Amino acid sequence: MSTIAFRARAAQLAAMAGLAMALAAAPVAAQQQQQQQQQQRQAPAQPRQAPASPAAGGAAPALSTELPPKGTQIVFFDVDAVLRASTAMQNLNSQAERQRTALQNDAQRQEGELRKAEEELAGQRNVLSQDAFNQRRRQFEDRVANAQQQIQTRRRNLEQAYSDAAGKVQQALTESVIEVMNDQDYQIVLPNTFIFVARSALDVSGEVARRLNRRIPTVSMGN
Repeated sequence: MSTIAFRARAAQLAAMAGLAMALAAAPVAAQQQQQQQQQQRQAPAQPRQAPASPAAGGAAPALSTELPPKGTQIVFFDVDAVLRASTAMQNLNSQAERQRTALQNDAQRQEGELRKAEEELAGQRNVLSQDAFNQRRRQFEDRVANAQQQIQTRRRNLEQAYSDAAGKVQQALTESVIEVMNDQDYQIVLPNTFIFVARSALDVSGEVARRLNRRIPTVSMGN
């Protein structure tokens, strides 16, 4: 195999590593994109001014815990605002970012090691016998394939761990909404994505967020 072919193998790993890094960040990016899209859909429907999105790395804006009177027929809550105020989701996104960075660093380290190994092998082409060189070449190709598989597996595990942890927060959110409804004797509680226009006095987001944080203050992705 020529030096060009070996460099193509190393470049293949580099491309795979870049894909893994992008996909590792996908859960957080997808959630942020979904929030932006929902905010755009909701903006014309709200009679009150929408709160500004928190700056990157900043604290989520405080939500009012003032509630509509008990027995109100229909109330609503802002899903995105509640999740932004969720300490569990904040913690989860921090964990995902750390693990994504660790995956990226490891992929770059392996890429560097393989480039060095490829250069060393190319330098031995005129020193080793053809059989010995072919054996070393196969060993190198196996090493590249194993590195690809390892990065891909870690990326899938990261995505699954994020999804599982976020699912726990979603379940706790559902339970918190039901708790508010039962305690306040509300008849219907809707997510704001189902509301075209409503009075801000019917918004129970603050109380839902408070109970969500009490129910699940943190969540773990595992390792």
